[in-house]
Amino acid sequence: MTTTLLILLHVLAVFKHEPKKPKLERTDQKLADRIISLLQQHEDGNLESYEETTLETCPDEELDPDYDPEECLESTERNFAGIGSPQMVLFGGILVAISKVWEAVLFYPLNGLYRNGRQKRRKPSSMFAKFKFLKTDMDLRRLVDYEKAGEIKPDSRAIIAFISAQLYERTIKEIRSGHILHDSVLRSIISEIIDDYQIETDFYGSPNWLNTWKRAHRISSRRITTFVSKKRFLDKDVLLQKMDQFVKDARVAFQGFDPLSTYNLDQSGFQKELFTKRTLAETGTETIEIVTSSATGITHSYTVLPMLRLDGLLHPKLYVVFAEPSGSFPQNPPPYNAPNLVLAAAKGHIMGKDLMADFFERVVFTDDVADDVLLVADSWPCWRRDDVIDSVRPPNKKVKTIIIPPGATGQIQPLDIGIFRQFKKFMKNLTEYAQRKEKDFKPHQRDSIIKVSEVSENLPHFLIADAEPSILADVLSHLPRMETVCLVFWRLCGHLRSEV
Repeated sequence: MTTTLLILLHVLAVFKHEPKKPKLERTDQKLADRIISLLQQHEDGNLESYEETTLETCPDEELDPDYDPEECLESTERNFAGIGSPQMVLFGGILVAISKVWEAVLFYPLNGLYRNGRQKRRKPSSMFAKFKFLKTDMDLRRLVDYEKAGEIKPDSRAIIAFISAQLYERTIKEIRSGHILHDSVLRSIISEIIDDYQIETDFYGSPNWLNTWKRAHRISSRRITTFVSKKRFLDKDVLLQKMDQFVKDARVAFQGFDPLSTYNLDQSGFQKELFTKRTLAETGTETIEIVTSSATGITHSYTVLPMLRLDGLLHPKLYVVFAEPSGSFPQNPPPYNAPNLVLAAAKGHIMGKDLMADFFERVVFTDDVADDVLLVADSWPCWRRDDVIDSVRPPNKKVKTIIIPPGATGQIQPLDIGIFRQFKKFMKNLTEYAQRKEKDFKPHQRDSIIKVSEVSENLPHFLIADAEPSILADVLSHLPRMETVCLVFWRLCGHLRSEV
């Protein structure tokens, strides 16, 4: 009997409540349990299926021979195919270099004036013979207008066509280099093209324009079908009551403490190399390969534990836990010494009571924190271990901890809502930027993580004050070429400060 039939028989036996069930191997048992869970959630109405489709083809798919990709482009853009410079204007459907037009502007007038005071000019036949792009009297009047204005501005349609051609060339290069691409990266490339060629334009690549451009050039995002298990609490009203009561109790507790002595604590695991799950690729590509600095960078993690103060600022010290094979940092060479980070090493990055005691001793019970503090923490069991906390607490220090109800951290935990999501998004954007611009940067290496954390630890509270997380992508897409990735962080921090 095949493994598939055994798994199905096991699932059927569970739903029939049969006492005897087929015995399965460990991996098959895990799959059977997952199927049972999905089916039970489906029966209870707690399973939702989301499907996202995009334009794509497979290598063995028969394509429509009548399909013309350029039909998706604007007609003016099709006319400008192969344009080699944005410094062009249109005369009767013909693109002409601005330098050539300016030559005609200077050639058209003659010395002297007519009796009525008008400028003497060459005969139209002479102009038409010398400059083949001039065909009508209207074209000659344009030369006069250019002369009065003292400048010739490029045709906006020619600019967009040029940007489109450059964008395609650079996008294909990035795709074939195995880099992760999204619409935000395409806008970043557009910004780079505008800067490189010193183009005066407000064009940035609207969502509609990018969608049309991708269809026309047979570029699409990969299709993913995902089944999402939507967890619902059996007693949702009880949880809501607990949350409301906690908020009321917390506000009462806040009144007994100075805002500078009240902190929210939370820990979060970060992959050493954060990346998005989707990327742009040429339509029809079956296998998508992405370059990473290290295979372990996308499978191994480290833990950060910030302290967010009630006034919206972060504590100046960020606690970071690294997983080291020996459980301690190497001595030769030692890790990079960042003054605003407190580094800890263990055989695993997941924290336990010993690491929690180390965190209190090296971060909470220091001169940077008031002697009497109120801590708001999630339902992690170690936060309730007063005996462990007291074992490292100096006599002059006092701590009161209030615990957020289990299941409510994603809704009322400040660090979860206002910090970690935006910070991880920023890290992904930075990884994509470094992948394209800083080839020598190794985001998975310990010292790289430490240096990035050192300068980025100031980012989240600016996001809270500004209340606009999308500024990260917007700023990043307009950053000029940088010499180091750390410089990206410093400049971004300076931009956020100016925004606040």
